[in-house]
Amino acid sequence: MCEGPSRISGPIPPDPTLCPDYYRRPASAQGRLEGTALKLDLLTSEPDLDAAPPRGPRIRPGAREILERSQRGVGDVLLQLGDISLGPGASPKRKDPKDHEKENLRRIREIQKRFREQEHSREQGQLRPLKALWRSPKYDKVESRLKAQLQEPDPASATEHAHFLRAHSRCGPGLPPPRVQLTPPGPKAKGSGLSVDFISHNAQAAKRAPRRHSHSLQALAQVLEQQRQAQEHYNATQKGHVPLYLLERRDMWRREAEARQHSQPDPDMPPGHTCMPENQRLETLNSLLQSQSQLLRELVLLPAGADSLRAQGHRVELDRKLVQVEEAIKIFSRPKVFVKMDA
Repeated sequence: MCEGPSRISGPIPPDPTLCPDYYRRPASAQGRLEGTALKLDLLTSEPDLDAAPPRGPRIRPGAREILERSQRGVGDVLLQLGDISLGPGASPKRKDPKDHEKENLRRIREIQKRFREQEHSREQGQLRPLKALWRSPKYDKVESRLKAQLQEPDPASATEHAHFLRAHSRCGPGLPPPRVQLTPPGPKAKGSGLSVDFISHNAQAAKRAPRRHSHSLQALAQVLEQQRQAQEHYNATQKGHVPLYLLERRDMWRREAEARQHSQPDPDMPPGHTCMPENQRLETLNSLLQSQSQLLRELVLLPAGADSLRAQGHRVELDRKLVQVEEAIKIFSRPKVFVKMDA
């Protein structure tokens, strides 16, 4: 049963099971073409092996050189690049190393020679006068002070001898040391003469010379004396006394503490009450004491034998008032009195 037109446009390839050599790929393109032609004729007719002689492999012109290079290796080429040849040809001549020391010496000699020539030519040439410094014409008639000082005679030469030290000017009191005659120790001594006894002279001068103290010791003694006087003055006037500024500061601290204490609310004060001022409390207490003394006086002046109803009522009234006054005195005698605030 045919499903449609066939899409094969060429010959049908042979079955690989029947022709296995057909699918083997030749080594070259020409072999592939020849093999393809032979394989295509395989099914139609037998190949004619004697029809065309076999061709040899194609060789490039430089194949022999490549073969020799591969057999010889690349070491010879590398040595030739480094100016070392293993072949029969002579290696190129290398340059000797340059001697820099000789070159530097030669250069130094050339510079010295050139410098000497320049100096010689400069000495032989005509000397050039120096250029005069510029000077303002208004100072032409002004004389030099230095020149006038040099022309004047030196006054120090006339009085120079006045500053010389005189003999024995610094030997104690200024008396020259006595000269004593010394006898030679033996007959071999040559001559005899006068000599100065400096030892005895220095001893006498040391006895007569006043004793001097160094400035540092004198200054130290003065400082110690001033410190001693200052300590005595302090002990006499200030030691053991409290300074005035400390007393004033103590009073100020006391007033501040009292103010803080008065400003704080009293913890013993009940709610709804206020503390009575101290002056008001004292005034009330004094009035209560006066009332108590007056009531006691009235109670004492009552007649003892009065048994009337009116006298008894008056006595009872005085006793009641006296009890109230005593209770009030007890209350206002306390350091703090709290008064209920008005609603």
